[in-house]
Amino acid sequence: MTGSPGAEDDLGTFYDRVNDALSEAMGGYLHGGYWDDPVDPDAVEQAADRLTDFVADRLRLAPGQRVLDVGSGNGKATARIAARHGVHLTGITLSPYQVRQSAALAAALGLDGALDFEVHDMMALGFPDASFDAALAIESICHAQSRTEAFAGLARVLRPGGLLVVTDFVLLRPLESEDHRALVAGAIKNYQQGPMLTQEEYEACVRAAGLEVVDFTDIGEHVRPSYQVVGHNLARNGEKLRAHVSEEEFRYMVEDLARFGAITELGYAVVTVRKPDDAAAREGSR
Repeated sequence: MTGSPGAEDDLGTFYDRVNDALSEAMGGYLHGGYWDDPVDPDAVEQAADRLTDFVADRLRLAPGQRVLDVGSGNGKATARIAARHGVHLTGITLSPYQVRQSAALAAALGLDGALDFEVHDMMALGFPDASFDAALAIESICHAQSRTEAFAGLARVLRPGGLLVVTDFVLLRPLESEDHRALVAGAIKNYQQGPMLTQEEYEACVRAAGLEVVDFTDIGEHVRPSYQVVGHNLARNGEKLRAHVSEEEFRYMVEDLARFGAITELGYAVVTVRKPDDAAAREGSR
């Protein structure tokens, strides 16, 4: 979940500008939350904790493993996963400010030996083949114009048998109104996102990258309250946000975001994929 980069910005520069305002509105995180009824707007941090854990638990992590966090933001989710699972994480982001902030957080929590952060483009991963036992991407792979290309790069740096878990927006059915179509088109344009795909299209991208779909779960009903809660929190601290964004950006980040939760045609997919191990790859090639 992001705000809207201005025409002069790339995505990393935008986050340098608005990171702190977004983080405050999102309970210290830079992604949505997993909500149960009743929705308590003051529990935004706990909801984001639950979403982080929902993703990380699907990676079946073991202590000592090396994990890649794609779009690690300010490092809060990365640090939580390292502390809970005893793994070493490398977080990548396009924002130099977020790298500095993440490193400071790791040091403050005594986790600097378990965490590395760097400015790195997920579409041009410079890591050696099979560098990581597992990988995750929470609300970041949505920025890839080609999901297949993004998955192929991640497949290369995963070891055989390694798991990758991503969260992404998915089109459950055709958009039903002009208002919903306009909101989605605005999100794609203003948030520098790739196209919204159906589940079938998404799974085809995974397979085209040489990966296997292990599980595809839509948790949209549990994530949807995040949009209104975060929009409300951003509006409540509007003067702080307005110091870093234009009026047009403010509207995208506050008013349009709060309305996004009404688009029930969109789901929020948690997709678990696996890189085939060497034996399975040899069997499939026969």
